[in-house]
Amino acid sequence: MSDYDKFENVPNDNYKKFFAKFKEIETLPIKEWKPTHLIGYFCKKYFEYYKIPYQFKFNTPTTSKCFEVFQMKRLGSTLTTDPELLKVYIDYIFLTKVKNSKRKLTSISFLTTETDVVDYKMNILLADQKPVIDRNTILPDKYKLIFKEEAGLDLSTYADLAFLSQSDMPLEVIGAFIKLEGVGFNKDILEKIL
Repeated sequence: MSDYDKFENVPNDNYKKFFAKFKEIETLPIKEWKPTHLIGYFCKKYFEYYKIPYQFKFNTPTTSKCFEVFQMKRLGSTLTTDPELLKVYIDYIFLTKVKNSKRKLTSISFLTTETDVVDYKMNILLADQKPVIDRNTILPDKYKLIFKEEAGLDLSTYADLAFLSQSDMPLEVIGAFIKLEGVGFNKDILEKIL
C-alpha cells in the first residue's frame, strides 16, 4: 500500500477490498477504470497536495453505497462517464480549485460543485465544439424576429447585425439591441465579425 491509500479505522472487509483496488490505478489502463479507481486516483492527488490521506465518511457498511462512490457516480452523470476525461477533470480541479482554495477541502464533494462542473464542461470539455460564428452565419430566428418587431428590419446574417451595430442607430434599433441582449446575446461577438 502507498501512503495515499492508508486508511485508519477501516470498518469492515468490504472497505479493505475496496481500498486494495486503489493500487490498480498504477497498472490498469485509464480507459478501464471504474468509479473505485477514480476514487483511488482522487485519494492519490489529495495525498500529494495535502500530505495526509483523504478521510472517508464510512457512512454505510456497503462500499457501493458509500458517500465517495455516490459523489463519483454523480460526477459521472453530470459530466461524463469516460474515465480518461474524469481523470483529466480531477487533475484540473486540483490545479485550479484546490490550489486556489484558502482552506483545506475535506470532502470529495468539491469535485461535484455545479458551477465548477458546468464551467469545465462548457469552457474546456466542449470548447472545441462551440459553433464558429462569422459574417455569413445565419442569425437565429428569435434574433431576426426581435429586429423585425422592434425596428421593422429584415436581417439575415451576423454581418447584417454587425454593420447595423456600427451605424447611427435610431431609438427602435437601440431598443432591439437591448432586447437582444436580454435574451442572452453577447454584443462582443460582433467585434470579431467586422
